[in-house]
Amino acid sequence: MAKVVFEYAKCKGEGECVEACPVEILELSNNGTWCKAIDDEVDNKDAVEKFHQQVEQKGHGDVDLEISNEMEGCIACRVCETACPEGAIRIEE
Repeated sequence: MAKVVFEYAKCKGEGECVEACPVEILELSNNGTWCKAIDDEVDNKDAVEKFHQQVEQKGHGDVDLEISNEMEGCIACRVCETACPEGAIRIEE
C-alpha cells in the first residue's frame, strides 16, 4: 500500500496535487489553505487527527510537520509529486 507524505512547511495550498490526482484521493482542507488526503481514504487515522489538530487552522509558515498517510486508493502514479511546485508531497511504496 502506498503512503502519501505531506511536508506542511513546504505546502502553499495551491491545490495542484488535488487537481492532478487521477483517483481523486486528495482535497483542499476545509479552510482552503492546505492540500490533504480525503479522510475516508486514509488508513492511518493518527495522521488524520494530526492534520486536523496541528495543521487545519494554521497559516503557511506556521507548521513544521510531516504527515504520512497510508492510502489504499493511491495507485502510486506520482502525478501529485510532479504537480506540486513546492515539492511538498511525495509517494512512498
